[in-house]
Order: sequence, then C-alpha cells, then structure tokens
Amino acid sequence: MDFGEHADLTGRLRGLVILLDDRLTLDQARGAEELIDASDFGVALEMLANTLSENKTPIPDDLRVEFERLSARLGDADRVMPPLALCPVEAT
Repeated sequence: MDFGEHADLTGRLRGLVILLDDRLTLDQARGAEELIDASDFGVALEMLANTLSENKTPIPDDLRVEFERLSARLGDADRVMPPLALCPVEAT
C-alpha cells in the first residue's frame, strides 16, 4: 500500500468514526481510532460494523454505502456487510 492509499484510507475511516459519533460510545470510538492508528483498517471497519449490529443501531443509507465501498476496497466485505445488514435503515 502506497502512502497516498494509506492516507486516503486513514482519512475515510476517521471520517466514518466521526459520522458515527452519536451511535458509538467514547470507548468504541477510541477503539476504532486505535485500530486506524495501527493501520488495521479492515479490523477497524469490522469492529464498527459488529458494534453497530450488536445494538441493531439504525444507520442511514449514505453510511451503509461508505461501509460497502471501504469493505470492498479492503477485501473484507464478507465480514463487514453481513453484520451491518442487521442494522435497520435510519429514516431520513
């Protein structure tokens, strides 16, 4: 992974954590940030999806699409999208 791709993934994942701020506890957000800092991007995305699914947290379609894009790029859609499918769509 080159520097540009690493920086892009870091930024997109941090942005996702920010957008999920009201749906995560402080500890959950910190845990995701620590994984991002360690460049464990796939694990961070899986952790976010699992956290949201455990609580069946409603999420809007735009965030679901971002999860899809990132998980496809990281090659772990099979571990991210099934848990996320348990989350209802948030009414806009």
